[in-house]
Amino acid sequence: MSSRPDTAVLKGLPVSPGCAAGAVYLFPKKPAGAGPEERTIAPELVGRELERLEKAREECVRDLDALSSSLGERLDLHDTRLFECHRMMLDDPLLIGEIRALVSEKGLNAEGAVHRAAEALRAKFEQMTEQYFRERVLDLDDVERRLLDRLSGTGSDVPVDMDGPAIVVADDLTPSETMRLPHAKVLGIATDRGSLTSHVALLARALGIPCVAGLGDMSTRVATGERILIDGAAGTVTLNPDESAERAFAESVARSAPAARPAVPPVAAGTLRDGGKVDLYVNMHEGMPPEAMKNSGARGIGLYRSEYLWIGRGTEPGEEEQYEAYRQAGLLANELAEGAPAVVRVLDIGGDKVAGGAGMHEVNPFLGNRSIRYLLSRPDVFRRQVRAILRASEGVNMKLMYPMISCMEEIDAANAIVEAEKKALVSAGAEYAADVEVGAMIEIPSAALIADAIARKVDFLSIGTNDLVQYTLAADRANEMVANLYQPLHPAVLKLVRMTIAAAKGRGIPVEVCGESASDPVTGVLWAAYGADALSMSPGYIPAMSKVLAALSREDLAGYASFADALPGTARASEILEALKERLAALVGIE
Repeated sequence: MSSRPDTAVLKGLPVSPGCAAGAVYLFPKKPAGAGPEERTIAPELVGRELERLEKAREECVRDLDALSSSLGERLDLHDTRLFECHRMMLDDPLLIGEIRALVSEKGLNAEGAVHRAAEALRAKFEQMTEQYFRERVLDLDDVERRLLDRLSGTGSDVPVDMDGPAIVVADDLTPSETMRLPHAKVLGIATDRGSLTSHVALLARALGIPCVAGLGDMSTRVATGERILIDGAAGTVTLNPDESAERAFAESVARSAPAARPAVPPVAAGTLRDGGKVDLYVNMHEGMPPEAMKNSGARGIGLYRSEYLWIGRGTEPGEEEQYEAYRQAGLLANELAEGAPAVVRVLDIGGDKVAGGAGMHEVNPFLGNRSIRYLLSRPDVFRRQVRAILRASEGVNMKLMYPMISCMEEIDAANAIVEAEKKALVSAGAEYAADVEVGAMIEIPSAALIADAIARKVDFLSIGTNDLVQYTLAADRANEMVANLYQPLHPAVLKLVRMTIAAAKGRGIPVEVCGESASDPVTGVLWAAYGADALSMSPGYIPAMSKVLAALSREDLAGYASFADALPGTARASEILEALKERLAALVGIE
């Protein structure tokens, strides 16, 4: 009688698309223990111990600078500030100040002080309900390890030894652990914990590695060498696959082929087979390598995330600093294509994005004083940002966009501030482009439902599907407990997107989609088929999307939209996804 274990399919968070089949590499668990030796030092040795600590801290800063530099070169990573939080911790009085105090006031050795201070801060993070702060525990683990390694005289970034290609399975991975993996051998990554916004998710997407997070206890159910199947788009991992599971997996890979390997020649980004056009723009933030955007074929900047000027610092950036950043974005857009837009989203802070200088601590930040609400409550901050954007607009196609609009009062108040700042600049004799367009993001159901009214007050609309999905379905996309409910193709979401695009078309203004779903060919093509004028995404996704669009005509898009509309009203999101995958595969000529 066979003792072969039964096949099991685990469901987690789909954080990086792609499929892989292969052997497990079980990432070594961190050894359990009481931490480094904690001892009391003689008063006359306190100065020397503080010098050891400062030397270790400075070496850690240099390590992170070198790692960040090589990160952009090696990975063409879209988020070059991956280790920014680590740098902040190494300068943060809350951590470093406490370590120094434990040495100078309590007489602890440096190693013991580092561990005790990290433990206290770790406990605070773990008590917080916001995903952002819970994920900072891994950053703190990394910083503590780096400091202890440097204090002991050892390095921190020794490469992980893997015998051959494998799927890495771990409880979770710190940013440094992920960077230590031999990426050429990593077929996929599966973790017990983690989220869509975790560092391992960002790295996996940048590397093009399939990744599923939030799998619970998977790392305790497998051993190195066992065969598993991972589907990063579906968020599933199959343990002990039998012949039937292997066959179904191979068929799923074949159906998803248009997303990864469209068999069409490369053409200008966004050009349809019959000469039609869907503009493909790039999502950008401060620190992103310009070459990544230029090489992608993007025809403009559809979303400049201005909040990155705030994140990672303790104060609001000054007007001149903002002006320089927006000016560079506008000039870069011109390099992508003559007259190409640079759409600057004004400060979108709150929820899962916390910034120094914003001064926000709320019980439920996702439903609180965030984004445009925060700016309207702090008109001084808003006015400085508006002035910087307007001043940066001279000679470039600069656009200004309001995030998280929920009602007409917000539109009217924001528009009044923009108009007042235009008049103030004229009075001061400052130059700016008088025709700077103003747009609104549609990412709350209430905004989609009144999109026609909003369209009367702005020059363009932009649909942020990430928030639109989670607010429509009341499902936090970073919470593995409700990951199955985060469905971009849920019928309610489709209706809201359809309604928004129709409102823009009815008012004769352009509309783009800039959420993650814009980069997935199945959903991105649907938004284009519904009438979106542009799709904006991370630069790495643009070539594949361009190839898919090049295989389609305007007639194909119309048929794709009609096909989606004709699906049964009782269809589930998963059924809609599978049906659209098959339809798109047929349209681009893949069996």
